[in-house]
This record gives sequence, structure tokens and C-alpha cells, in this order.
Amino acid sequence: SSAVALPDARLRFLMTTALPSLLSSVSLSLSCSALSLSRSSAVLAAVTTSGNHHARFFSSAASAAAGEPETSLQSRVPKVPHSLGECHVDAADAQHLRLPFDENRNPLTIVLPNRRFSQPPMAMKADKISRILADAEAVENISGGGMAAPGTKVAIVSAPFRRDHAYGMPNLEALVQLDELTNTLHVCPSLFRPETTLLATEVTIAERQQGSSESVDFDVDATPLSLVDVLMQHSPDVRMKLITPTQPNEPMSAPVHAASTDRVLMVAPTCFQVNAEASADNTFMPKDGVATDEIKDTVLREFSRLHNVITNELCVDVELFTHDGYHGTPDAVFPNNWFSTHLPLDENGNGVIALYPMKCPNRRREVRTDMLNHVKRLCGPDAKLVDVRKMSWPEDGACFAAAPQEGLPFLEGTGSIVMDRGAGVAYVSLSKRADAGLANQWRDAVNKAARTEIVRRVVPFKSFDSSGGLIYHTNVMMMVGSTYAIVCLEAIHDMAERSAVENQLAADGKEVVAITKEQMACMAGNALELQHGLYGVPYVIMSTQARESLDADQVSVLERHVAGIAHADIRTLETLGGGSVRCTIAELFCEEDVVE
Repeated sequence: SSAVALPDARLRFLMTTALPSLLSSVSLSLSCSALSLSRSSAVLAAVTTSGNHHARFFSSAASAAAGEPETSLQSRVPKVPHSLGECHVDAADAQHLRLPFDENRNPLTIVLPNRRFSQPPMAMKADKISRILADAEAVENISGGGMAAPGTKVAIVSAPFRRDHAYGMPNLEALVQLDELTNTLHVCPSLFRPETTLLATEVTIAERQQGSSESVDFDVDATPLSLVDVLMQHSPDVRMKLITPTQPNEPMSAPVHAASTDRVLMVAPTCFQVNAEASADNTFMPKDGVATDEIKDTVLREFSRLHNVITNELCVDVELFTHDGYHGTPDAVFPNNWFSTHLPLDENGNGVIALYPMKCPNRRREVRTDMLNHVKRLCGPDAKLVDVRKMSWPEDGACFAAAPQEGLPFLEGTGSIVMDRGAGVAYVSLSKRADAGLANQWRDAVNKAARTEIVRRVVPFKSFDSSGGLIYHTNVMMMVGSTYAIVCLEAIHDMAERSAVENQLAADGKEVVAITKEQMACMAGNALELQHGLYGVPYVIMSTQARESLDADQVSVLERHVAGIAHADIRTLETLGGGSVRCTIAELFCEEDVVE
């Protein structure tokens, strides 16, 4: 509460713009927060959240300081019309789908009216609703019962499908399917996207007078909702999954956790610098770049936009940290390189936290006690720590920070290792920062600590950029999602190695989106799958530059597998930092993510 001098522009931005906006607009339950004063500067050491709240340290006002943020759902990127494919029919009759659940265990009936009743959602009048319900009842031949039973909830789909819609009327059974055995609701990905979502008006059936032939009485919720939100409201205990064209082959023991997560750790670039040590073998960044105060503020605002997309659009929980000059960590914004968290492929094992040996001495300082302790708390008391640094430089009693920069094997977290977590496969593009022998030692140590399998196989290869230089990190040329992968196959020059990657992905049921080296240079491979914090379905997140580099066919393939492609414009950070969106996100796989 006392006055503190804030000489640094980034700190002034933090304390005068981002933090006041956060405190005034968002009510957070803080489970662990601390304000520390150091060298006459106020630094927010950690902001964490509990319950269903999401960290929003850099909120809308922070983005407004740099102009209106270009969010992923309202951007200048041309929308690619999503063909409903087989999810449509030309039936003239009304369609209905009965889902036997809601918050009171009453059935929910979804009704898609006959074309003659199609209209904008706000035009849904009582007389139209009566005719729609009567029409649907006639089709079902259950007049006087079933759909008209008191207490039944009816969701009348009212938009955007019209009489002249290019795809005809959608087939509800292809858009929404309930698996009662597993209590899972399978939903078409197109329903999550604004350009192809379905809006619905909710109606609750009231009592009908005995013997009356009049239309049923009903109560109407005046505000139309997306059909997905209607389903969420009426199915609190039902898991939601996407209907995708391919499914991964059943592994030897089925995974008990998702391939992606809705909780991550990020570090705001509050003391960003161009890392001269890293530029020696990172061809994605300049050799002589300089970060002026103006550039540092731009990078911070870009991060604010990214953080906003992750927390507000995807509702992902973010454990947010900052760094200061005394940390001596210019690349702290890329925390995925120094640690990773893992859950076992079956319910009998332990979770694992792995620490990694990084090549650049100033990057080794990113391993901070406060952050590591926080990760340990989140992962639970049963999580085991695997320190790969001791395998790289097994000097008794020595600190890895003093290890030489050359002549040792290195492995830099999920930068060097791209995991297919569901299949237990690790893809490693070999370089000065990714050693094959150390990757195999990591696999053995992680599995031993977990007392079961986390990593079944390591797939090593070499990849090259357009200039013939060795690609420094695997995650700039590929990513693996639940049922798909984005890979720059042409960067793998050895045909046997390329075939090994393709065959492994195919064996695990992944549909591959092949990108070019030019698209890789735009960071199209540096993407990550995240689970939506509310819906529990996968989205892929990347930079705006990466999203703009994809063609219509590539986007169409991705949209068959994810609910949406989220993105944020972080071009300055990409150019000067040599990393993109995936590099800024460290996934947190915790015990609570295990499926009961």
C-alpha cells in the first residue's frame, strides 16, 4: 500500500495498467499470491487461481493500451466456410433428438423445425413455437405425451439454417450423439465455431388441461443460446467429446487422461531481452537483435493478447509468473524448455515432473525455486521428480548452471520433445539441443519413476530449415494433437527418417497436416492443443502469423479434429525471441486430470 518507485517501463505497465484492470474487473480466488519488493521495483512473483476462475493478469484494459486486441474468434483472417459434409439432409419434415437428461433428470428434446418455420432467432414468437412443437409431435407421433410431457425441456434450433441454405438442413443425429454406456456426449466440431454454430431457443413444457386439444402451454427463455451451451446446461455430469473422422488406435493400455490439458504455466516477458547466447544456433531469430524499451513494451502487449485468448476464449487456467532483471533470464517467456509434467498411461502409476539440461547458460537460470515448488504442489505429493540435468553432467555435488556449453548432451523439454501423450510416443529432432542418447535415458528414467509407461517409444530424426541449417527445436517443425498432427515433412531430408515419422503417426491414427518450410518459418508448426476449460473439447492455438500461413485445405482438415483454431498476434516476440505460441506455454498435467 506504500508508494513504490517504478523506474522501469514494463513495471509501470504492470502496476499501473494491467494489475488495476485485473482487480477492478475480475473477482479471483487467490490460492497463492505474493508481492515482493526488490531493487526498488514491485514484481508480482506469482498469481495462481483456484476453483473455476482463470488467471487474467493481463486483461482487456492492458490490450486496449495497444489498441483493440485481434482475438481469434473475431479476426481479419478470412473465415473458411465449414462444409457440413454428411451432417445435412434434405428432409422436409421436422427432426428431433431426445437426450434423457437435464439438471433435474428430465429429458431434453432438440427440435430442428421444418424449413417453413426457419427464421432468425429473435423472431421466435409464441405462435410459431406452438406450431413447431405441434409439427414435431406429429412427426414423432407422440401427441399428448413424450415431447409434450410437463417439465420437458425443448431446444428449438432457429439459426443459421434457412430455406436457401447451401447445405440444406443439418442432420441432428450426425451433429449430436449420446453414448449412454460411457456417459459421453459426442458433438460435431462445427457447432463450436461462430460461423457454423446453431442457435436454439429453450422452451419448458407446462401443464396441459386434461382432454384439451389445444397446443401445449410452455415457458420460453427469451435469450437464444448456442446449441453447445444448451447441451452444457442440461448435461452437467456428461463428458463432451468431438466427433472426429479418425480415432487413434487403442494403445496396449488405454490412457486414463486426455492428450491435452486445460491448465498451463506461463511467464510474462516483463524483462524481455534478445538472447545473444541462444541466437548462435537458433536460425529463427536474428544474430544481432536489440530490444529497445519500445520493443519490450510491444512484446509485453503481444503477450497480453495471447494470455487473453487463452484465459477468456479457451477458459484455460493459467499459472502466471513474471521475471525481473536480477533473474538474468532473457528467455523466461519460454518456460516449456526447462520442465515438463506427465501422467502415466494407466491408472497404476505416478505422475512425473522432469527438469531438463539447457544448452545456454543464461537459460539454466530459468529453473526457479518458487516456480518449481508451485508446480510440485499442483502435481501432488505422489508426483516424482526426474532431473535429466544429472544425466547430462553427472558431476557429484555440482550445479548444472556451471556445466560447459559445449561437449555435453542436452535436451530442452517440450521444445526438443514433441509428445503424443495418448500413444506414449516422443518425437525428437536431433540437434545441439536434443541428443538421441539422452532422450532414451529420459524415457527410461520417466517410466521408472512412474512405475509404469509414460513414454513407449522415442522417434529420432534430423530436420532442416530452408537454408539447410539444423532445426534447433522439434516443436517449431511439428506438433501432435489428439487425432491429428501438423508436420513439416519436407524438412526431414532423410527419406527413411521421414517414413518412420509418417508411419508412426499413421499407426497411432493421426491425420497429418503437412506444412511447407515457408509455413514452418511462419511458426505454423509451433502450435499446441489445449482443452477448453468449460466444454472439455480440444482447440489448437497458434500465432496469427501461423494461422494466416495455412491454406483453406489445411484449415479444413484441422477443423475436422478441433472445435476451433485460436490465435494471437505475437510477431515481435516471434521475430526477436525465435519462438512462438507453443514455446510460451508449459502444460500442467496434474492428478486431478485423471478420468474416473
